[in-house]
Amino acid sequence: MSFPLQDEQSDHGAVPLSDVSHRRQLAHEQVRLLYERLWQPVLASVLAACLLVGAMWSVMPQSYLVGWLGALVAVSGGRLWLAWHYHRQPAKRRRQRRWLYRFTWGAGLAGCVWGVAGLFMFTMEHHGQLAALAIVLTGIAAGGVTTLSPVAWMAPLFVLPTMLPLLVQLLLQNTSLALLLAAMIVLFLGLVLVINRRLHRTISDNIALRLIVSSRERQLRVSEARYRAIFRHTPLGVMHFDREGRVVDCNEMCLDILGTSRQRLLGMNLLTQLNDERVVGAVRDALESGTGYFEGTYRTVVSGKQTPLRAFYSALRNESGEVVGGVAIIEDFTERKLAEETIHRQAYYDPLTELPNRRLLIETLASTIRDRRDDGRVGLVMFLDLDRFKIINDTLGHAVGDELLRQVSKRLLLGIDKDAMAARLSGDEFVVMMPALSSDREAEVTRAEHRAERLLATLRRAYDLGGQRISVTPSIGYTLFPLGDEDVGDVLRHADTAMYQAKLKGRAQICGYEPSMQTQMSWRLEMEQALRHALAEDQLSIAFQPQLDEHERVIGGEALMRWQHPRHGWVSPEVFIAIAEESDLIVELETWMLDRCCGLLARLPADVLPRLSVNISVRHFTQPGFVEGLIWVTGTHGIDPSRLIVELTESIMIDGLEDAAERMQALKRLGVQLALDDFGTGFSSLAYLKSLPLDELKIDRSFVSNLDADGSDAAIVETVLAMAQHLGIDVVAEGVENEAQYEFLRARGCRLFQGYHFYRPMPGEAFEALLAGREVEEAGQGHS
Repeated sequence: MSFPLQDEQSDHGAVPLSDVSHRRQLAHEQVRLLYERLWQPVLASVLAACLLVGAMWSVMPQSYLVGWLGALVAVSGGRLWLAWHYHRQPAKRRRQRRWLYRFTWGAGLAGCVWGVAGLFMFTMEHHGQLAALAIVLTGIAAGGVTTLSPVAWMAPLFVLPTMLPLLVQLLLQNTSLALLLAAMIVLFLGLVLVINRRLHRTISDNIALRLIVSSRERQLRVSEARYRAIFRHTPLGVMHFDREGRVVDCNEMCLDILGTSRQRLLGMNLLTQLNDERVVGAVRDALESGTGYFEGTYRTVVSGKQTPLRAFYSALRNESGEVVGGVAIIEDFTERKLAEETIHRQAYYDPLTELPNRRLLIETLASTIRDRRDDGRVGLVMFLDLDRFKIINDTLGHAVGDELLRQVSKRLLLGIDKDAMAARLSGDEFVVMMPALSSDREAEVTRAEHRAERLLATLRRAYDLGGQRISVTPSIGYTLFPLGDEDVGDVLRHADTAMYQAKLKGRAQICGYEPSMQTQMSWRLEMEQALRHALAEDQLSIAFQPQLDEHERVIGGEALMRWQHPRHGWVSPEVFIAIAEESDLIVELETWMLDRCCGLLARLPADVLPRLSVNISVRHFTQPGFVEGLIWVTGTHGIDPSRLIVELTESIMIDGLEDAAERMQALKRLGVQLALDDFGTGFSSLAYLKSLPLDELKIDRSFVSNLDADGSDAAIVETVLAMAQHLGIDVVAEGVENEAQYEFLRARGCRLFQGYHFYRPMPGEAFEALLAGREVEEAGQGHS
């Protein structure tokens, strides 16, 4: 059994409640009204029952009266206990339908008890008592309608059981008085039920309206709180001003941006008290046309704070569309401006030296070339590359190399004119651009040479790098522009070509661009392609220079790559090795050479060819798969890795001492021997000699060739030999060309030699024949 808590339709101005939440709230209010002040009608009912019992005391059995009164008091007490329990329970835990059922039972029982009074207290003999009974029952029924109308069917549930027994009794009497009273009761019941229906609708509509008002008030409070929260905590400044431009309100962010207090800002007239006409104009535009805008650096009148900001001004209108004020949204874009500057700097400036980078140089040079074509003047570009920077960077570490680049950059800035630009392209390459010179091209060529010389003198002075004084010189190539219709790439390529020609002359040289230099660059490109073809067509060969011990016995050799070009003849290794190192060809060339040398070691036994040295470049050595490749080639040919000597230069520290030592330790675990070639020509250091697992040092031929003429070279050689003996490292002297050099070296403990005094580099067949002849000679000496 279920009872509806409210009408499904609402009329007479009632607000329909289709929302489930509102229906639930309406039901809750209906039940609450039933229990609210229930003690008042219950107490009135008990008092009326007492009066009725008093009126009937003399004409009715007293035991019946007392029993009936007791039953009514018991039902009333139960209803009061139920109401007390209802009010004690928290509203959120109340199950409204259950409490409605409980109230229904109480109201129904109370109506039945009153209906019993209409049965057993009915009397036609005593008209006064009959009148009292009718008055009390109709009064109780009328009171029930007023208290039970929140639920439409609750009043009939109480009123009908109360009045119907009396009505039936009157109808059964069939007298004119009884029928008159019955007719009056019927009219009364009809009137009561109509009143109940109207009263229920009125109460329901009031409840619904109250709930809607309450909901809207709650929503309004939430909306207002949300608005205040947004107004106060928005990351933008918000200012409200009236029709005359006076500040009415503002949030804390607005005060922070403007650097003032609320007391000083509120009431200020933006149209008359501001000094900045741009802001005044934006406020006036908002009040007149609806919108205004300001962007720029603003100095606040009240605080003097200067802030980069932008402000959007918008008019506020009333319901009729009239402007009644305005609002300003203020943004402080100091951080955004700094971020834009940072992004611009990262995009256009080198982070290490803070000089313009390649991108900014190219954009500036492009516009400068256009300007020079228009005005007929010329500009100058100087391309600088630091000589032997790679050795400094590899030997002393990247931190020292970075500091050197920073100091070079500072000197560049001090050595150029104010309108010139110094930029870092990459690594140790710099470009100086002088955008506007005169229109006298011949005179500017001479001046360009002088400018380059002054720059060279500035940059070649010694640098203090962490307590070490190091001299570094640049090679400088320069070109004037525009020479014709060249673009940015052509101008930079011309300067780069001139710089490369300067490097070919030696260190610290200057060279201006000539169109004929392009032929040299084309030649290099042609030679690179020819070298690739030579590798693919097996045009390369290997020469071997024997290495001897102090008894002049051949104990091994050094493998040297040779190339005979089909048109140019024999190409110097210094030329084609340099070309190969500038590309990835050097890795392929040395891989090919390692395979051929391991094949030779596999053909000749260890007693014929104990060892063979192979030069490995830094580019190849630092390849990730170098060690694995060496393992594969020695394993494929089945040779003892200890017969292979890998010769490296001091530039192996390109990735740092730890990385070089790790790779070399991997080679040592394989069994390969390690030699340091050209020792003494770089920034030699005892620190890395102790850290690297070296087997031998090779004294550079430049020191050996001057032993009998230069006392300094002799002292260096003696020092190297003594140091190597102390460290337990063998020494190979390269470039021994005469007996005096040989005797000098041998007298000071050198045991391994290589040079023209013994043998020149020879083809593989001659080298094998030499080894076979020495083997026969030694065998013959053994038999004798």
